[in-house]
Amino acid sequence: MAEALHIPVMLQEVAEHLAIPKGGRVLDLTLGLGGHAEAMLARADNNVRYLGIDRDCEAVSIASQRLGGDERFSAIAATYEAVWEAREFEDWAAKCAPDGFDVILADLGVSGLQLKTPSRGFSFMAEGPLDMRMDSKQRLTAFEWLKRQTEESLAKALFKYGEERASRAVSKAILNAMADGKLLTTLDLAKAVYSVLPRKTAAGKKQIDPATRTFQAIRISVNSELSGLGKAIEKAAAALKTLGRIGVISFHSLEDRIVKRALRRLAGLYDGPGRRPPSPLPKYLQLISPGGIVPSEGERLSNPSSRSARLRLAQRVPCCI
Repeated sequence: MAEALHIPVMLQEVAEHLAIPKGGRVLDLTLGLGGHAEAMLARADNNVRYLGIDRDCEAVSIASQRLGGDERFSAIAATYEAVWEAREFEDWAAKCAPDGFDVILADLGVSGLQLKTPSRGFSFMAEGPLDMRMDSKQRLTAFEWLKRQTEESLAKALFKYGEERASRAVSKAILNAMADGKLLTTLDLAKAVYSVLPRKTAAGKKQIDPATRTFQAIRISVNSELSGLGKAIEKAAAALKTLGRIGVISFHSLEDRIVKRALRRLAGLYDGPGRRPPSPLPKYLQLISPGGIVPSEGERLSNPSSRSARLRLAQRVPCCI
């Protein structure tokens, strides 16, 4: 079941660049359905310990069933921003990884489980409620979030998180549909977008579906996906053992930009205004393949969801320079 719902991307690259050393400790900040965990544990020895984190309780449950019986594996339902302060994480880390982690992985973005389950409301490919919550215990749904928006605030979100050039017109169409009582499902939302950006026109030009950017922007806003990403990477880097590695897979330019800048900053590389930083940047990491690694052509053809993926890697240096 899990395999049918989600195909983990870049398994070969993750296995190659984030190989678990003997008796290693692994922190998976976005466990999902456990695809990467299963593949990595299959290559690991019996003394390895693997902790998976995910904000989606349903995903944690499926992954735990998938890896049930493997004493090396544990899972916690939490966000990658807040897990560092969670008592359950602190207890596990004190017991199993007091010296830090050898490998830390984060596979960002929406999962196949979320996209392919209509009742979760993430996709415009099937009718479902306007939900889009990655954590079903969260109170704010996409519908409730939209009810709070003005044309200006919604347009701003669509432009910022979806990079939608027609953000103002799309915003107006969405809120007009809501005012008329015609915005109740995912298909209603897509229809509002298509009233501004016709689907046939995009298909004729071989462009992505016009609703993609709007759904992405609303999903990111509802789940506050990007707000704590940079800080989470900093905390992850601090939790690495010397020579330990961190790998982050992103799926769109907004995510990748945050990941790239955070890793570069931790590697002592300055991207701010001017040629030099106001004060020397400490160096905690060494970048691996600084431009990032993309999926093979074969994977992009067999798994279309991998086409925009990029894996960025870094290694903890022996000391802070």
